[in-house]
Amino acid sequence: MLSENDQERFMRLWIIAQPMVAGYVHAMIRDHATAQDVLQETALVIYRRFAEYDESRPFAGWALGIAKYQVLGQRRDVMRCPVVFDDEVLAGFTETWASLAPAAQDESELVRECLGKLAAHARRLVQMRYFEDLNASEMAARLGMAATAVRVALQRVREQLRACVELHLKLEQES
Repeated sequence: MLSENDQERFMRLWIIAQPMVAGYVHAMIRDHATAQDVLQETALVIYRRFAEYDESRPFAGWALGIAKYQVLGQRRDVMRCPVVFDDEVLAGFTETWASLAPAAQDESELVRECLGKLAAHARRLVQMRYFEDLNASEMAARLGMAATAVRVALQRVREQLRACVELHLKLEQES
């Protein structure tokens, strides 16, 4: 079990990386419910293996590597049989997650606050991608833009959000 400090570090890193990992999983697995299941399993594996994380490497890249293997495992399992979750593992994860929920809620509020500071066009991109679950091509068609331009714009928005959240967290720690 991770120490309280490690649990907090995990949550901070996961909150920032989760949208990227979710986007990847949903791009690889088109069925929304299955993708959500794989994303949940990915989060569990990342949490379990967090002690192995090398801080000199980007967390998001490490998390995406784990997500890749979860996607491959899901594809393999579909060929064999349905995925079965171990109740004890899921219960342990749920218990741990619930204990971390207050901190996650605070950081979720920071993300909402930072979303509110974005320009209207940037908020619309976030809405379309993460709430309407549209891919870059679908967004481009709606917006009359090239899919590449949409991906670049989304990356810039993600960077703005990350910088905003990190700044707020830094200010909170200093006070």
